[in-house]
Amino acid sequence: MARSLVDRMAEQPLLFHYLRKLPELNYRATKARIRRILAQRAPRRVLDLGCGTGEFADLFAPEGYLGLDVHPGYVALARRLRPGHRFECHDGTTWEGDGEPFDLTLINGVLHHLDDATARALLGSALRHTRRGGSLVVIEDAEVEGGGPLAGLVHALDHGHFIRSPETWTRLVGEFLRIDESETYRSGICPYHLMVGVRA
Repeated sequence: MARSLVDRMAEQPLLFHYLRKLPELNYRATKARIRRILAQRAPRRVLDLGCGTGEFADLFAPEGYLGLDVHPGYVALARRLRPGHRFECHDGTTWEGDGEPFDLTLINGVLHHLDDATARALLGSALRHTRRGGSLVVIEDAEVEGGGPLAGLVHALDHGHFIRSPETWTRLVGEFLRIDESETYRSGICPYHLMVGVRA
């Protein structure tokens, strides 16, 4: 019963979009970190790989932004909520790109839905679409000691079946690039792990 309710919620993108903000206090902690990274790196072109409903798109200049997601309902809502930004419905693991590589690629809250093989495929694709010297930013739900039952409930509702520890995230992402910045933090009640590296 509870699972079917969660599934129905996930099929209502607008409802899911607003409900998901509540336990994370409108993602203030995550948005602050992304703003800091943007101020440091000033990317012209940004790929938001697994953009969902476009919650973070407003942090980026519309003319250089592309959000990709596999869920057509989320992409349709993102286009409606943020008409100045570009959103497309694609599988990020197989997307062939749009010609020019990106200065920064963001993977935010995607890999914890994916098994190791698929997560590696997405990370490999992210690097292929990032220019040499460009940045890869990965932010993922983290399994931490004392995470709390409410955080566990949010993860369950989010269908995040592959939440990993900060150490495991660092090892996985570190297979693809040297990580220059690594931090575990809380977004509202939810623990996250942030990793930033530069494509060699």
